[in-house]
Amino acid sequence: MRVIVLLLAVVAPVSAQSRPVLDSLVARIAGGWVAAPCKVDCVRWTVVHGDSTALQASKAEINGSARSGNYTVTMRPGRFAAPVLIGRLRVGHERVHVVANRRISRGEILDTTSIALQRTVVWGAPTDTAASEMRAMLGTETRRTLSRGEVVRSSDVIDAPVVFAGDTVTAEFIRDGVRLALVGTALQNASLGARVAIRLDRGRRFAGVATGRHTVRLDR
Repeated sequence: MRVIVLLLAVVAPVSAQSRPVLDSLVARIAGGWVAAPCKVDCVRWTVVHGDSTALQASKAEINGSARSGNYTVTMRPGRFAAPVLIGRLRVGHERVHVVANRRISRGEILDTTSIALQRTVVWGAPTDTAASEMRAMLGTETRRTLSRGEVVRSSDVIDAPVVFAGDTVTAEFIRDGVRLALVGTALQNASLGARVAIRLDRGRRFAGVATGRHTVRLDR
C-alpha cells in the first residue's frame, strides 16, 4: 500500500535523521488499514519520555487505534527492559466530501460545474468513498436548495427525469412479440422506471413506465 505524507507537523524537535523513521512508522500503521488507497496527509509526533534519536521503525512497539488515529510508540533496549523512548504518534487522512460549488436550487440537475470534492484532514483510517458518491450524483436532481460549500448527501438528490411534462415521447406497446410504436405527449415528469401518464392523439390517455429518454412502455 502506498503511503504519501503531505504534511508532517512535529510537536517535539526531531532531527533530520528521524523523519524517515517516522515515515516508516506511518507506513506500518497505514498498511494495517482496511480502506485503500490510503493517503496519509497529516502526522503529529510528540516525545513523552526519552530521546527521539533512539527511534527505530523496525523495533518500535506500536499500540493504538486506527479509528482515532492515536498511537503510543515505545522503544526498549530489550524485551523486558525499561523504555528509552515513549512517544505519541497521531496519524490522519484526507476525508473527501461532495459539496455544492455554488447555490443550487431545488430541482436542478447536478453536473461537474455545480458540485465538487472538498478535502479536509480527519484523524484515523480513511473510510469514505466520496469520489464514487460524486460520480453517482452526477445527472441527479436536487430535492432541496443547497448553499455554496454545503455537503451534498445522497438524501439530497433523486434520480433525474428522463421524461418531462410536455415532451413528445415514443410510446411502445408490445404484445405477443408484436411492437406498436405511437407518438404522444407526456403529462408529467418521470425518472427511469417511474410511471408516467401520456396523451395520444384525439385526447386519449394511457399510462406506462419511462424506459429511457423520451420513451415510455405502455401498460398491457
